[in-house]
Amino acid sequence: MTAFRMRIATALTAAAVLATSFIPASAMPLTPSAPMAVQTSSVQATEVQYRRDDRDRRYYRERRDNRRGYYNGHRGYREHRRGYRQHNGYWFPLAAFATGAIIGGAINSQPRASGSSHVQWCASRYRTYRASDNTYVASAGVRRSCVSPR
Repeated sequence: MTAFRMRIATALTAAAVLATSFIPASAMPLTPSAPMAVQTSSVQATEVQYRRDDRDRRYYRERRDNRRGYYNGHRGYREHRRGYRQHNGYWFPLAAFATGAIIGGAINSQPRASGSSHVQWCASRYRTYRASDNTYVASAGVRRSCVSPR
């Protein structure tokens, strides 16, 4: 867009916002409406007692992280389960932790993909080379296929 068109579009948008901002204000009534008539009903109101809970909740929040049987926020199981390890009087799945550690280690230790000599040659020769489709952007802006001597 040219600068002139951008200024026109900005001015029109500002005018539209300014014009539509007064419409909701004018839709509100100027005088308060008459109070609604109170309807009588045959339903009787029942008085109930309200007892406020005066316990200090901060005491429970502060102790939440130090409760017996919790392991990183998980409760675990009280009774013995096969394949689970006991921690602090409760049972937690050893297999879940071990599997995560094994999979994470295997993913992290994979060798880096270096590519073939063709890919390395094209990447070093053309800055815009894309190995997924073996193309690069030429100086004219057209995508061309890379042909290497290797």
